[in-house]
Amino acid sequence: MSRRKKKSLFTRKKISKPKYTMGIPTDSEWKTMPNFASFIVADEEGEEHTFSIQETAFILPEGVLPDKMHHPTAYWIGRIKQIRARNDEDVWALVQWYWSPQEVNSVIKSFDVSGCGQYERIMSDYYDYVSTASFCDHAAVMRYDERSIGQEVFDSDDFYCRYDLEYRARKILPNVTRSACCCGVSYNPDRDPVMHFCPRPACRAAYHQECLQRPTQRLDPAARARKFIESWPDTDEQLSIEDVVGSQQCRKRRKRPEYAISDPLEQFPEELVKAAQQQIVKGVQAGGVVGNVKAVVAARQLIYCSLLEGSSLPTDWKDKVDVEAAIPPKRKSSPVFVCPQCQSLI
Repeated sequence: MSRRKKKSLFTRKKISKPKYTMGIPTDSEWKTMPNFASFIVADEEGEEHTFSIQETAFILPEGVLPDKMHHPTAYWIGRIKQIRARNDEDVWALVQWYWSPQEVNSVIKSFDVSGCGQYERIMSDYYDYVSTASFCDHAAVMRYDERSIGQEVFDSDDFYCRYDLEYRARKILPNVTRSACCCGVSYNPDRDPVMHFCPRPACRAAYHQECLQRPTQRLDPAARARKFIESWPDTDEQLSIEDVVGSQQCRKRRKRPEYAISDPLEQFPEELVKAAQQQIVKGVQAGGVVGNVKAVVAARQLIYCSLLEGSSLPTDWKDKVDVEAAIPPKRKSSPVFVCPQCQSLI
């Protein structure tokens, strides 16, 4: 999967005088101001940029000069909920803020910022009226569910959001420990180069290498690769490939020609089997923040369903499995470990 080209934030002209003189609207005044669906901001080259309701944007922090290029993490990020104006030059947006981990820690002291990456933001239920003169560019914040086996991949320098902040209740959702490693320490993509992920339904968790134990039984490479496939994402049962083939559904079809072979995996394309045999890992040494979770899981699911139902592989299977993402070309080989919950090989 090719990496998309990043677009730099556009640079705003330095504003010597504010375009508004009446200050931030009060709540009562806001209700009387006319609504708009979008507003336009011009950059230093005169190019116009349109911002609409429900879009996410980079916003210039107070005291930061708009005529300088800043690192993306230096900007505030907010989602536009409403747009209203006093006049053509005095336009405001109601913004729902994404908070940095450090800002969350300022109101919830127990929130551990060391478990967050530099591009991580927390969606808050805190709103402000913001002058459109402070808007710098469009932004994207990817929603990241650590337990999801279908999480879309994003780049290591993309902004992402795992948690929501309920400001008045001083609460973080979901509970941080719910998705943390068994040691209780959250996955920090900037700090943790490799995390091992167990895809079984009752697990769906990632673990630091130092928190895992090596398997007591020594396996040759072929047996080890087979054990990886047998960590099925569709069942918590400890089923071998032969167990799946020999299940009740498959017995009804045991006379089908495709099962008249010594190894059930031989009926599948080699690249699909290879993708399913991969360790499921995430981290900068494992292909990125999200890693190869979705790709490897999709490969195992196709094999599992085909064996279970005695059916042929879909002709469009390559559209369902990103083989390149499952087997990152630059990934370093990782030791083999056992899941602390289900004891599967991961």
